[in-house]
Amino acid sequence: MPTVLLAASEANFPKSDRNYVSWKILNAFRQECRARSIRLIPEIEKGDKITPEHLVKAIAQHKPQGVAIMQFDTTELIDAVHDLDPSIVILSGQDPSMRVDTVSPGNRFAARLAVDYLFRLGHTRVAHVTYGQRQIGQLRKQGFLDAYRASPHRIPRGAIIEVETFRSDVVAANMADWLQAQPRPLPFTAFFCSADNVAIGVMTALAKAGLNVPEDVSVLGFDNVEIGSRQVPPLSTVHVPMEEIGHAALNLLEEARTMPKNLRSARRVELGCKIVVRGSTAGPL
Repeated sequence: MPTVLLAASEANFPKSDRNYVSWKILNAFRQECRARSIRLIPEIEKGDKITPEHLVKAIAQHKPQGVAIMQFDTTELIDAVHDLDPSIVILSGQDPSMRVDTVSPGNRFAARLAVDYLFRLGHTRVAHVTYGQRQIGQLRKQGFLDAYRASPHRIPRGAIIEVETFRSDVVAANMADWLQAQPRPLPFTAFFCSADNVAIGVMTALAKAGLNVPEDVSVLGFDNVEIGSRQVPPLSTVHVPMEEIGHAALNLLEEARTMPKNLRSARRVELGCKIVVRGSTAGPL
């Protein structure tokens, strides 16, 4: 039976509304391994990072045929593992240098799709609320900018709003400060958020500031986590096919075993996304 080492941080594993994306991808990946009779070796590092030294040591200890790295795609980590013997795939991440296989949603195009949807509703002043420096967030920001570049609309001043984290409580606090400094009516009629948890924090801050969604401002998320559908109003979002990420990742690992590593080019698989329309978006008044 082939073995796959699953490298993840401790932060990926708790099942919670805050951690829904990671948990759903991991659960689907474990089920897919079981269906293919693949022995899965979890290698969980404390904290919220996967360090190169820890992963290289784990690979040497377990000698797996494949390594699946969960949502971590730093250059330092890829530098350390891309040339090792086992096949490597990153789940929900991206390698700009194309040295290891990756599977992710089509983040850049899906973000453009989301902003185009807001344009079709009649919004021309859209802000993007984002966080962090991971490749996924940067691609979603680029998709936001792509939509503006392809449209007749000018990007409004201050349209990129950075928040500290995807944690909705921290986002709500940051956005409360931002809202307090803004005139009324707001300079934007819609917020496109880089994750549903971010969108939930934005909606919380808007409600506390006395602003109604979607009457005063529309909010659009990204990921389609379950808690979004339970918001008031329910959150419009970009659906990410999380259950398919593990399936595609294992396909890549199995394919890689059929060819010498020095003769095979890295693959990048991007999965299509779609807009889920609910109650948090409407045309501007």
